[in-house]
Amino acid sequence: MGDLNLRQIEVFRATMKFGTVTAAAAALASSQPTITRELRRLEDTVGFSLFERRRQRLHPTARALKLYHEVQASFIGLDRINVCVDGLRGSYDEILYIATLPAFAQNLLPEALRRLMTRHPHVSVRIDTSDPRDQSPISGFNFDIGLIEGSYGSESADVLTVGSFDQVCVIPAGHALAEKKVLVPEDFHDVDFISLGDNDPFRMQIDRMFDEAGVTRKMSISTQSANAVCEMVACGLGVAIINPLTALSYRDKPIVLRKLSRSIRFLVSALRPANRPVVNSGESLVQYLTAVCGERARLLESILEK
Repeated sequence: MGDLNLRQIEVFRATMKFGTVTAAAAALASSQPTITRELRRLEDTVGFSLFERRRQRLHPTARALKLYHEVQASFIGLDRINVCVDGLRGSYDEILYIATLPAFAQNLLPEALRRLMTRHPHVSVRIDTSDPRDQSPISGFNFDIGLIEGSYGSESADVLTVGSFDQVCVIPAGHALAEKKVLVPEDFHDVDFISLGDNDPFRMQIDRMFDEAGVTRKMSISTQSANAVCEMVACGLGVAIINPLTALSYRDKPIVLRKLSRSIRFLVSALRPANRPVVNSGESLVQYLTAVCGERARLLESILEK
């Protein structure tokens, strides 16, 4: 007689759980003769019979049932640990914090999240629709993935480009400019133009382009929202130059998209804070965002080439 070891407990538990030596052997990736020998050694160790052998089957004794109850209680903790490990391996119960510009929350993130959550259904997502760059890198970013336009120069975060486009012209259906395939700055002379807000970085680039070309537009409306710009274009209030992702989401409205002769680059970048551990679902999300941007770029090209 002596103390039980872990292997003996595993053999006993498997035999009790599955009911036969054959099933226990399969569960433990062993053989029937080996399990039979180990059960005999187990009974020698405890000093009493655990099974009655009747009609070539094992029937647990009363002592075996009591021992199994104790063994099961001790294995509950281990089972919970294994469930936790499986969850961590599969991103179960993971919470992914995303900070994104509102435009991306509307026209890019939903499709990427659909793909992510199809693959990782147990992931929970928290979305903050404010500019990730407004958070303080000194105190630490409070997101796992941030989505911004353009680039970001700081050692506080890794920057990954997930999409690269050109700004596009958005024109009401039936407008005279819709007849042209490619628009030059001079085409906008004395045309009603709906602009982004004064402090928008792309507004500044667009204004500079027209100033250098000596073109004067009718600046009747300006707004901070690219979605509002598209809605006003659809109502025939003017033409605009905006980011292609927002423009594409309005392609079923009475508007047309046209290429601009001068390139105004529009980058979609993902920020990964250096002060936070890498989240598996965050890495997957970046891959899906890149894939969606690639698909949108090809769709845009097909529309502009018509």
